[in-house]
Parts: sequence; structure tokens; C-alpha cells
Amino acid sequence: MTAIEQLTSRQDLYSLTLMSWLKVFDSAELLLKPSCAWCPYCYQAWREQGQVIYIPLLWLIEYVKFCPQHQISLENTCPSCNQKMLNFCQPGYCSHCGEWLGQTKYPLKLTTYFRSMGCLSTYQRNISYLQELIAITPYLSKQPQIKDVYSYLHERCVHLDEQGLKDLSFSFWMSSHLIAKPQSSDTAYKPRISLHFLSEVFRCFNITPRQLFL
Repeated sequence: MTAIEQLTSRQDLYSLTLMSWLKVFDSAELLLKPSCAWCPYCYQAWREQGQVIYIPLLWLIEYVKFCPQHQISLENTCPSCNQKMLNFCQPGYCSHCGEWLGQTKYPLKLTTYFRSMGCLSTYQRNISYLQELIAITPYLSKQPQIKDVYSYLHERCVHLDEQGLKDLSFSFWMSSHLIAKPQSSDTAYKPRISLHFLSEVFRCFNITPRQLFL
């Protein structure tokens, strides 16, 4: 990263990754896909509107399976040559045959899996919060720590009785992470959390990622 910053004369490239959140999330959720993924309708819209064609970080995250805007599964195989994309390729074009990857013909694979599981709205909410976490990364004054989340939850839950804790829709995760009665030492081990858990925190307490981390 340092070498690239020197070559580009930019000192903010760190914020273009999820490295800032490694001490908050379970690292498995921050993994990048083994091959590039894209939304063909985003590409086509950007091209027709004369906008910059790029690969959003959101598309590259393993957890993200569909385009939040167009509600279709992200593609990872070129429709012309059936090859999977390289992660470092020219945005909008196949890294093998060079064909344009944008499309206007609906539909592709709709998010039937999430609809059939009855969890599409939850997944969409998680992705929405992930988008905001990515958006605020350049404005962080320090690297987020898991203790920030625990401290916030302790402040919100310390005055709740047992019934109050049960009324929280994510009380199971609250108990499993020992947040209701955290250890007093700041240096005590605090397990990293999942994106879904943090999403439940934002939803139940009606706050945004900006309010918690900025």
C-alpha cells in the first residue's frame, strides 16, 4: 500500500479497503471474492450517462451477492467467453476477451435465493449498513476498535432489567457476546462481531454507523 501511495501521490488509499475494520469484524466477512464481480446494469447506466466506469469495493466483498440498486445477482463470468474475471482488470471489460460487460436486457438472475429464504430485507439492510461503513472510512480519525461497540452497548444496556434485555430482538447475540455484563478491564478479550450483529445494533437502537464511529 505504501508503494502505491508513493506512485500515485495519494495518502488516502488505505481508506479504499476494509483494513480499517479488521479489529471490529470477523475477518472472514471482509474477504475479497476470488474473482471480480459486477452489475452489468450499473456498467451500462454509467456508460450511457458518461460517468466514470469503476469497480466499487462493495462488489468485491465476499458477503455481497447482489447489486443493491438493481436487485440482481452480481455476475462473475463473461457472457461472451464464459471466463471468470481477474480481480485486477479494466472496469467494464472482460479481462480475457475484452468484450463490454454492460447489459440492458432484463432480467438476469434475480435474488431468488434470499427471497425464498425469507431474509431478503435483512440482507438488504446489512448491505446498506456496509455501504455506509465504507463511505465513512475516509473520515475516521482513528482505526475503529471492537471495544467501541462494546462500550456503546454497555452504556445502553446497563440499566435494562432481564426482561428489557429479552425484549431486544437480538438478545441471543447480546448474551453470546457477553455485552450485557462486560468485563471491566478494557484489555479483556472481546470477540469480533459479524456484520449482521452490528446491523442489529444499528436497527434496535436506531443509530447509524456515523453516529457510532465518527
